[in-house]
Amino acid sequence: MRWIIAIWFCASLAVAQEAPSAHRLRSDGSDSVQSRYRQQGTDAIARERARSKANLCNDATNGGNARIAQCLSDEAKETEQNYRAYIRAVGALLRLPSTSESAQSQQKRLPFDVAEEAWQRYRDRSCTSMATQWEGGDQAPVAYSDCRLKLTRNHLNELADLYSDLWH
Repeated sequence: MRWIIAIWFCASLAVAQEAPSAHRLRSDGSDSVQSRYRQQGTDAIARERARSKANLCNDATNGGNARIAQCLSDEAKETEQNYRAYIRAVGALLRLPSTSESAQSQQKRLPFDVAEEAWQRYRDRSCTSMATQWEGGDQAPVAYSDCRLKLTRNHLNELADLYSDLWH
């Protein structure tokens, strides 16, 4: 488990150091492209933040752990969709050429992509590990789905903080 955390931490640091500031992005007519990506990211994070304030799965408690697990799994899928939309927007903004590079010199695979893949593995393994304490019972699926939902939502907010300069 320590090595997973260490990999995730190192990848996060690399991404934070590699993130270009918004003032480096071109202003040669690609402003509308930047605006579109920014709007997509803004919409995704706004949807998820609104959902985080709702009492998700509150009515599922009458159906027992199976119903709660299904509801949390469905909600985690929606959170995953918002997460994917957000990282696509961030990735697209990071791929826009800066003022000092041409469109041909854009990187296809960024440190951001590597970091997000590492984070997804960390999340999945952490939630699997955490859910093993309820192995054999009907609480494990609830715990796993709840873990995925919480970690993904927390990571979305973390990314919004790390890449806030892309929105200025």
